[in-house]
Amino acid sequence: MIAKQPIGNEYSTKVLDHLGLVAGMCSELGISKIVDEHIPINSVDKILSTGNAVVGLILNGLGFVNKRLYLVSRFFENKPVDKLLNVSYLNSSHFNDDALGRSLDAIYEFGVSEMFALISSQVIGHLSSEYGLKVGSGQLDNTNFHLHGGEKELKEAEEVILKINKGYSKDHRPDLVQVGLQLIVENQSGIPLLMKVLDGNQEESQSYGQFIKEYAEQLQANYKLNFIIVDSKLYNLNNLPILGGKSDLSWLTRVPNGLEVAKDLIAHIGKKVFKSLNGYEKYQYQEVCSIYGGVKQRWVVLKSEDKFTRDLKNLDKKVEKSNIAAEKGAKKLFKQEFETASAASKAASEFSNKLKFRTLENISVIEKYKYSRPGKPKKDQKPDKKYYVVTGELQADKVQYEAEKEKLGYIILATNKCDTAKMSAEELLSTYKDQSKVERSFRFLKDPNIVGSSLFVQKPERMMAILMIMTLSLLVYSALEYVTRTLLKKKSLTFENQVGKPVQNPSMKWIFECFEGIHLLYISDKQSIVLNLKDRHRLIINLLGERYSRYYT
Repeated sequence: MIAKQPIGNEYSTKVLDHLGLVAGMCSELGISKIVDEHIPINSVDKILSTGNAVVGLILNGLGFVNKRLYLVSRFFENKPVDKLLNVSYLNSSHFNDDALGRSLDAIYEFGVSEMFALISSQVIGHLSSEYGLKVGSGQLDNTNFHLHGGEKELKEAEEVILKINKGYSKDHRPDLVQVGLQLIVENQSGIPLLMKVLDGNQEESQSYGQFIKEYAEQLQANYKLNFIIVDSKLYNLNNLPILGGKSDLSWLTRVPNGLEVAKDLIAHIGKKVFKSLNGYEKYQYQEVCSIYGGVKQRWVVLKSEDKFTRDLKNLDKKVEKSNIAAEKGAKKLFKQEFETASAASKAASEFSNKLKFRTLENISVIEKYKYSRPGKPKKDQKPDKKYYVVTGELQADKVQYEAEKEKLGYIILATNKCDTAKMSAEELLSTYKDQSKVERSFRFLKDPNIVGSSLFVQKPERMMAILMIMTLSLLVYSALEYVTRTLLKKKSLTFENQVGKPVQNPSMKWIFECFEGIHLLYISDKQSIVLNLKDRHRLIINLLGERYSRYYT
């Protein structure tokens, strides 16, 4: 039954906004059905199935409010719950913390990563067949979420499943414990394919290699993904044998410039052999073969004007800082008194050797005397003390500065795609530069106005399930954006962006904002009217089809 229907001349309204679009995509992707097929309804929760609980939490996650778990029912108080979930007897009271908590426990028992993989693989299959999505490359990256509370461990049969502890905080909250999230995102649509919850202090270099070791075959079999872009932290001697062992999985990453082999290459590479890169005026490149770590690879050495400019600014800051330290050190040295000339010379030499962008020139060791009486010493008066001081001049080390400049502006991309005919240097650079999808995904997950930082639950098991729900919210959002953009292009339609310009690639966040203010007015038990529906809303609703329009009729 619908919560509180109008009686006589009484009317009630419900807030619909963009939630009809979210519910429509959840329905189209069959999320509730997939969950309920693998997690039968709990005997205690005879009304709210786990699948409906998941969809409800996704609606809450994409509702532009930051509601805690125990406030989800309040979120639904003014929403048409029965209409959104297409279940006539559901209302907001069914989304209480006990029922939702049991659903989260059930998801954890089934397997957080496993449940997400089941849904995402079917989503990719659906979008491929219905909307022509062609899975190309995937981007792998990590982020972390901070939590209030103490450190915890989740154990099963003496095996540690998860550690909630302190680690390097990307959120700049080193005072708080945290948990990590690893995602691989499909490059074209931005849809997350796989997710894994990590310890709060998990080393990224280790987690990347472990991820590929565990999921390489699954990525190829279930998603037809054969190319993966990974952060440079992947590139080390421990992970390269893992990459080499997965010969069918092609990969691309950046070689850290701090590696000795990279430093040596940049120092000795022929600067006149660089070639222009088609489509990239500010880049030059040359290619070399490498067997670093025992894995045959192709290195594309890029010389970037923009990176050179950034690197030069950083170098100049480093030089300025070094020069200030050198001047302070020189003043201290020149004031120091030495008992012997050799001690003074040794101190001057040691100081000079530590200088990087300055040199100490015109060094002199001067013998000096001290007298007990003030004023001019008498003719035959002997000094009470003899000592030595150092004098000299600090000068800029132009040779060292120019040598450092020669190392700037280089990027080395490494891949096991050694056949240039199958993937050119231009394509590799384009693929590497297009890493915004996974970074945008993490910004989305951490945006309190969208999904919100929902890691408020105390039980680690439920926290892991909440992370899966948050990633599912990202999946639904990305799928909805991809489908909308695809249909706009297919039907040669446009939607006005924030500045009134007609575009075919509007962000779903902007469309959600445009749908704000749409309400349902209930005027009888069987009749309701949609209020504030405008032409721009109808354009999107009609574009997506009947499955979506039924929420707005």
